[in-house]
Amino acid sequence: MKLLFTFTSLLALASASPVAISPKEINSLEKRDTEIIYLINCRHDVSCCTPQTHSSHIAYYAASGQSQNGEVPSSSNLCTVDANNYAWWEQDGKGCTFTTGVTFTSHIDSDAQSRPLYSWSGWGTNGFKNFDCFRDNGRELYRTSGPEWANRCNSIYYCLPQ
Repeated sequence: MKLLFTFTSLLALASASPVAISPKEINSLEKRDTEIIYLINCRHDVSCCTPQTHSSHIAYYAASGQSQNGEVPSSSNLCTVDANNYAWWEQDGKGCTFTTGVTFTSHIDSDAQSRPLYSWSGWGTNGFKNFDCFRDNGRELYRTSGPEWANRCNSIYYCLPQ
């Protein structure tokens, strides 16, 4: 009898219809993908006759999932910290103002590059909310290129809302 009950229960479970998820629940799942800010260094290469140049920027993505496959941030979500050299991110108060008028300023600890990857390294603020910043692994965040040039931008730190 016990075996028949178990078999009947398993059969009922296997033939059950999937549970529907309401649009409200789907929207709440999408909201879990939080905004993210990257402190990045870019290398500009030209195929002939021009030396390599460097720059540093702050990139904003409204959802972190929009930054995982080489997506280039829109021009309004990218601001330049230093157009001629790599920024020393570990110097207090590195920041810039986006074309939207929002200023993001980072405060990365001076010893952050000696800490383990993905460890807390400092904080940042956009004037509306605060962010925790973490050491990234230097991965290529995105690349842009033309017939004889390429920009390769690597993530040095990433910042998430507190």
